[in-house]
Amino acid sequence: MTRISPEAPVPIVLVNKETITLGGSGNVVKNLSAIAVSSIVFARVGKDDKSKILEDLLLEEKVIEKDLFLLRSSDVPTTSKTRIIATHQQVCRVDREKVTEISKIEEDEILKNFRIKIKESHGVIISDYDKGFLPADLISKIVEICIENEKFCSVDPQVRHFHLYKKVSILTPNHLEAGKALGKSIYSDSEIEKGAKDLAEKLNSESMMITRGEKGMTVFDNNKKEVFHIPTVAKEVFDVTGAGDTVISLYTAYKVSGQSEIESAIVANAAAGIVVGKLGSSTATISEIQKSLENMNLFR
Repeated sequence: MTRISPEAPVPIVLVNKETITLGGSGNVVKNLSAIAVSSIVFARVGKDDKSKILEDLLLEEKVIEKDLFLLRSSDVPTTSKTRIIATHQQVCRVDREKVTEISKIEEDEILKNFRIKIKESHGVIISDYDKGFLPADLISKIVEICIENEKFCSVDPQVRHFHLYKKVSILTPNHLEAGKALGKSIYSDSEIEKGAKDLAEKLNSESMMITRGEKGMTVFDNNKKEVFHIPTVAKEVFDVTGAGDTVISLYTAYKVSGQSEIESAIVANAAAGIVVGKLGSSTATISEIQKSLENMNLFR
């Protein structure tokens, strides 16, 4: 990007390379696959060429076809986000999407398969982007099914749906989302700590994790009434894209495998510190995470 367009005061971008990767909830799948955890996927795509690309990318992450439940809708395109990056700086992003709620028939189809597949799972991750795939009624029923089957359920929530996620295992909003849910700004350690407690108690969730960018994360264990402030481990930040997906993926994987609240959160924080040092929706490998933990002198 070295020239200004003669047609308008905007930069001219010369494309040197294009890459296509999973984003959104697909990035959760990618992060789990990077640490050898398999996934059962529920999502919605359009009836277009991009849906085939998305399906192929999911299958590359070892999601097998019988565990891939993609609603194919003619009403919406397959969501895509195009990021223009110059060196290590994101210049702009172009989104192609349409937000419409799924139909009752589609909702029933999701629930039918979800009730079957949850029995094969150790935990459930809900990535709520408020794009219409998770209407209020479906959210409530999914949470209900998780509770009935005693399955760990973690949620990356949208503010509009916060009140629907009652009795889940953990929610992982960032500090801005948590503040909006509380109706006030929260930034300092004490404000974040009180906010995490208030949200967990209001929703009767087992835990609340508030991610804080360069300040790391704060975790409140509602059962033990304990709070942990975990500082960030990122050395360089190139791109925060998908860091929240990494946090919820790694935390959930380690928690359902038997690790404690604090251990799982520290691993998730270490993984997030790794991915923000990479470009785009990236992942952290087990060896990278292990090295980061060793550098922190933890778990020896």
